[in-house]
Formats: sequence, C-alpha cells, structure tokens
Amino acid sequence: MTEALRTRPFATATDSGHGGLQTFVTAGPSTIVADISVAQGGLDLGPDPHELVAAGLAACTTMTLRLYANRKGWTISHMHVEVFSHFDKDQTPHERFERVITIEGDLTDEQLERLFEIADRCPIHQLLTKGARVVTTVGGN
Repeated sequence: MTEALRTRPFATATDSGHGGLQTFVTAGPSTIVADISVAQGGLDLGPDPHELVAAGLAACTTMTLRLYANRKGWTISHMHVEVFSHFDKDQTPHERFERVITIEGDLTDEQLERLFEIADRCPIHQLLTKGARVVTTVGGN
C-alpha cells in the first residue's frame, strides 16, 4: 500500500480506556462511541459492530438510489431504508441482513422496479454479497 493511501484511513477504532468495551470509532470527519449491549457485557452507549455494518448498508442503499433517481430526473419525495440482522447457525453464511426499502414519489411501477434492482448495486451490498479481503499488518508507535 502506498503512503498516500495511508494518510487517511476509512475508519479507526480506539479503546476508550475506561475499562469497558466502549470504543471511539472515527469514520470520515465523525467520531462516535461503539459499544455492545448490557446483556453482552457492555454499557450500550452506542451501536455495536453489527449495527455499524447494517448502518453502512442502509446509508449506501439510500445514497445509491438517490444518485440514480437524480441522474434519471425521477422524483423521490421520501425514502427510508431499514436493515435488520438475523443470525442462523444452521445456515451458511450464518448472518443474514434483511433490507426494507420504502420509496415515495412520482414514480411509475417500472421506475420503482428499476430502483429495487439498482439497490443491489450499492457498493456495500456488493461487498457483503461478494466478499472482501482483509489484510492485517502490525502498526508501530
């Protein structure tokens, strides 16, 4: 990886240092606290890692659909994407994301159908369905 690509990571996670599982996550210009539920040993102060992935899918879907509709000149007055995560140990892969897309606007049935096709082209959908490589290196101080 070139040094230019390392100047700004897509995301960072730093232990809060408070003794719990709370983690400061920075993505782009924003920092949030990630945590897990009280039942899992956290304090539930922020989204857990699965919720962060689901949020990425919801956001990417919404942006992809908005970009496509804008390019086509189609009118969307309201759009809402919900993502649910299900775990089934008897299925492979074990994790299943369910995406519920609500679109309102001056759209024909054909346009709506096309938008639902385009939703599967969102980059995060592609990442989740086709996979990615993760390469780990040792960082220095």
